[in-house]
Amino acid sequence: MNLTERILARKAGLDSVAPGQLILAEIDVAVVSDIQFPVFRQRLQEFGGKIAIGDRGVLVGDHYLPAATPDQGRRIREMIDFAEEHGLAHCFVSEGIKHQVLAERGFARPGRLVAASDSHTNTLGALGAFGTALGASEIAAVFAIGKMWFKVPETIEISLTGEFPPYVYAKDLTLEILRRCGTRFARYRSLEFTGPAAHRLSIEERMTVCNMSTEMGAKACIFAPDQETARYLSEAGVTVDPQEWRADPEAKYAERIVIDLSELTPLVAAPHNPGNVQPVREAAGTRITQAFIGSCANATLSDLAVAAEILKGRRVARHVQMIVTPASQWILRAARRAGYVDILEDAGAIVTNAGCGACPGIHLGVMGPADVRISSQNRNFVGRSGHPDAQIYLSSPAVVAASAIRGEVTDPLSL
Repeated sequence: MNLTERILARKAGLDSVAPGQLILAEIDVAVVSDIQFPVFRQRLQEFGGKIAIGDRGVLVGDHYLPAATPDQGRRIREMIDFAEEHGLAHCFVSEGIKHQVLAERGFARPGRLVAASDSHTNTLGALGAFGTALGASEIAAVFAIGKMWFKVPETIEISLTGEFPPYVYAKDLTLEILRRCGTRFARYRSLEFTGPAAHRLSIEERMTVCNMSTEMGAKACIFAPDQETARYLSEAGVTVDPQEWRADPEAKYAERIVIDLSELTPLVAAPHNPGNVQPVREAAGTRITQAFIGSCANATLSDLAVAAEILKGRRVARHVQMIVTPASQWILRAARRAGYVDILEDAGAIVTNAGCGACPGIHLGVMGPADVRISSQNRNFVGRSGHPDAQIYLSSPAVVAASAIRGEVTDPLSL
């Protein structure tokens, strides 16, 4: 079995599983967010109102962090009251984006099945977990019984070789996959990243890759755990054996894709589709009004470090509003200690509290009709971050920072 199948077999209490098989799997961690909470609570009440999952249930406020309207404020308070009423120990309304918080606090770890009411739960495959999205009704069912049925997906192997050239990053890798394969090739499939270069990626880079797999249609995305996984989780006080979860030598895959990282260049996805990918040089010169580093795709400490390196001693163009929203408060504090926040603010950027921020178009940078944004987020659909006439170009934080300086889409190699 491949790694996806091994995890699902263990969670279903079976010796083996095969693609297309229906299973009832035990959920290790179930998460509901603020934006889905009302439907979740209603469905849970319809299911009897009792919670069987105990401390495996997690509530997170990240889209409304902090609340921007009275309705949002009421919803956050209702989440807190719900957690207290049901004795739930894990209710995070100040820490940041759920995927980042779950990783930092060790909820996601090798071999676990983590389900959340968020389409980018694939992110947690960076730690060797099967992270997947469920609707609010399904998450309510998981809270009620602790299990959920799945159809075992086919798995595509993506083998990575080579090393990134200068100013090429994990985001460019994902955009290259989208350029080659489109946004539908992995529908209800799992992506398993292998090869020598896969294990050279940091956990933060793997999180970007797994996060963007949602835009490819993937049910899940996973990297086999290794020493980098063990190191990262040790900082959360979690000890794991990185050798425990591996694909079998005879594992079967529906397809195999090979990518040489050394052949990649900086890329952007032009409006209004993550699959509308082109080299940065082809979009260069496009005037922007907003530059955003944030979202669950690219707002880690290393992302802020890249932006700070490029912006140090430079200024954001006068007609550009640059917004930086870290994925978690831990990242924000670490960025302050490292001096990144001072560099970004000295350059003219606005550094906000952690959260989903400007990505979903709720607050902290909602786009107007004439805005053109270069962004490290994961989606650029019509109306995604505000007005339907606004335009979003997706890129790595390096391209965002370089473009903020010039006031137009810019290849950082040209600075």
